[in-house]
Amino acid sequence: MLVTRTIDKVMTGELERKDLIVSKILRQDLHKYRSLFQLTEAGVPLTRGDTIQYIYIDAAHSNPLRRVTPVEFIEEGREQVYDKEKYREMLLEAAETVLGYFGFDRTLIGDRSKNRKWWWHQLREQPQKDIYIEKASNI
Repeated sequence: MLVTRTIDKVMTGELERKDLIVSKILRQDLHKYRSLFQLTEAGVPLTRGDTIQYIYIDAAHSNPLRRVTPVEFIEEGREQVYDKEKYREMLLEAAETVLGYFGFDRTLIGDRSKNRKWWWHQLREQPQKDIYIEKASNI
């Protein structure tokens, strides 16, 4: 399944830097974003409505300046350290949003031995259940 293969890539560090970049449009005044302090100090002009790009390096850090690294500060050719758990959670949230209608739940990924493909089997079996119910109601 694509979701589990991608999670494996996230957790083993097989992703390229371009795959880790998060883009955000600044919807508030700049002083509302504490983590952008390093960009403004470096002379990067930012205003409301601009798009910034960054990589999560430690999303749970108590210091907001240590949670992300702006793309402008990432050195080419250097191995990128990133918050694997944050990217795993983001991936699961996106998958749940898109596949939730079909019964996908992020908790199904947790215990791979039991539930990994439960939602996929449910999706495949649903048309058969629908046919059975349709035939039974016509009797």
